[in-house]
Amino acid sequence: MYSMNKTIFFLILLLTVLSDVFARQEDFSQFESQTVAKIVILGNDHTRDEVILREMKTKVGGVFHEDAIEEDRKRIQNLMLFTRVEIYPARAGDQQVGLIVIVSERWHFFPYPLFFRNERSWDKWSYGAGLLHNNIRGMNNKLLTELWLGYNPGGLFSYINPWFGGEKHFYYQLQVYSLNIKSRSLQIPQRFNEQHHGFSFTFGRRYGYHTYATAMVGYDYVRFPAMYAYLQPSGVAVQHTPMFGFGFRYDTRDLYEYPRSGWFIELYVKETTFPKQTDYQQFGGDFRHYHKIYKEISIAVRGAVDFSRGKLPTFSRLYLGYKERIRGQFFTQVEGENRAIGGVELRFPLLPVRYINIDSPGAMLGHYSQNLPFGISAGLFYDAGAVWRQKAKIGDVDFLTGFGAGLHFHVPYADVVRIEYALNADFDSQLIIDIEAAF
Repeated sequence: MYSMNKTIFFLILLLTVLSDVFARQEDFSQFESQTVAKIVILGNDHTRDEVILREMKTKVGGVFHEDAIEEDRKRIQNLMLFTRVEIYPARAGDQQVGLIVIVSERWHFFPYPLFFRNERSWDKWSYGAGLLHNNIRGMNNKLLTELWLGYNPGGLFSYINPWFGGEKHFYYQLQVYSLNIKSRSLQIPQRFNEQHHGFSFTFGRRYGYHTYATAMVGYDYVRFPAMYAYLQPSGVAVQHTPMFGFGFRYDTRDLYEYPRSGWFIELYVKETTFPKQTDYQQFGGDFRHYHKIYKEISIAVRGAVDFSRGKLPTFSRLYLGYKERIRGQFFTQVEGENRAIGGVELRFPLLPVRYINIDSPGAMLGHYSQNLPFGISAGLFYDAGAVWRQKAKIGDVDFLTGFGAGLHFHVPYADVVRIEYALNADFDSQLIIDIEAAF
């Protein structure tokens, strides 16, 4: 329920919007440099106002700038709580402007069946059930619990609080898991089962709007058949792997789901040690830049590296051909202790994102079936990557490469579905169907 003052102010703003800018003109220059008198948020039936307002650089009493308002809109969209976000300015007095922020909420709580691919392979399916609350107390806190059978059966529990401590901007994530995973090591042809039971806890702080620093602790209890103990540096079938690490992230991407401008820089270092059994370090970084060439035509560039010191057990080694893949060499698997990945992709819209309203039977879905995004983009890409042993010379490392083109479908909840045609250096081709932007 809105207070009486908020309702009256909204009605005044709404009348002004209807007469001035409800057609969503892109030119709001008439309001440039005026003082922001009020911000009213509509459509957030569950999400609290403060969750939205804290993502906005534009504040009451501040100055209106059109470019800043568009950046605010995208930061609110990046909360992943809404299918659509719009911000409309309107006159609120002499040299004053009011802002109406209109959001369309996603579903935030639902049980669901699980049916997913492992290792991005269409031959390795798992099935089960999960429960997701994506917006606990309307504060963007997230709780997830899942149980599944089939390939790599297991379960997990995760809780994320993205903001606590007020202006200190702290956040944390707790994850507990129990997994039965097929070994990925290529040292032997048989893929034996590894049992993993453990937890991780990440604590961090956000500085401003784009910079994050984190500290992590965790523990992983690993058991595998005794006959394969010789593959591990310790020579034992039970591995205790307590770990701690630190991370840094700088993220100015315009839209997380499909970036077209901005930077993403992530650095990490992790120590894993247990007396007489495990002692190794891993560190690296992921560097991405997105740049608009002309209007919505953009180029995305990525370079990522992972290095290690000490003797790594097979389950901590680095791979291509599982989660990380090179398009054009999508099913080629290689194993090592260091890894480098690079890519470049030209992205351009074919059908700009538009919003669809679906009439659900008996209004069962209510406003959750409104403002569902759909659009089509296309991409031209080139990927390269390699993994190698610690003692290998970089000149002896073989890089996998691939190139191609694809269609990117912008859809609700999955965000992006990609259908791509890729070739390797020998012009062998493959069809790839995947979800999410490649990077």
